[in-house]
Amino acid sequence: MNGITYYYKSGKLCQCKSRNARLVTGKKKDGTLLVPTPEQVKARAVFKMMFYLKGFYFRQIEEIPIWDVASGTVEQNRWAKFHRANAPACDERGVVDFPSFEFSVGKLFQPMNARVIRKGWTLIVTWENRENRELSRMSDGLRVGYFYDSYPKAPKLLPGVVAKRGDCRAEFTIPDAGLPVMEGVHVYLFFMRKDKGAFSSSKYFRV
Repeated sequence: MNGITYYYKSGKLCQCKSRNARLVTGKKKDGTLLVPTPEQVKARAVFKMMFYLKGFYFRQIEEIPIWDVASGTVEQNRWAKFHRANAPACDERGVVDFPSFEFSVGKLFQPMNARVIRKGWTLIVTWENRENRELSRMSDGLRVGYFYDSYPKAPKLLPGVVAKRGDCRAEFTIPDAGLPVMEGVHVYLFFMRKDKGAFSSSKYFRV
């Protein structure tokens, strides 16, 4: 773009001068200007948006190594794992397919038969847990990620564990962020091992 090549290295966006002469000059061999196609313009916009969204997301989960312990190829870092999992759910506006977005991934069991009731900004969540097994310990902590409808590029995480798996119920309040109470909220529930060494994949609700 404008003689600069952008790329990722160790999860950080880097840049260098393009080696392709046409990209350096911004012109074709006949001297006419290179004009990006609509597809190229959109691809650049999506790339820029994903970089923003990933930065925002990882600041939210700064001390929670969800993607560090997630499965992936040897050369993949947490940014690459997150990008591969969630890029299909996004476009240049942010997340557009919220049910497909993965706030968390992992091997622990998800909340079973979970239900969410909303009363204003307060959410009441219930679920079942029939067995205390290695992948569903009663002590696993429930974490809550969310998006506001109006901010599809800004995933948020409620601070702290809101309940234990064995409680089978949690009640918590989503900050209103100055938005009207009828604002839609996309909620992602997932469990976290007490030592932060394992996670469940997130379960999605719109309320």
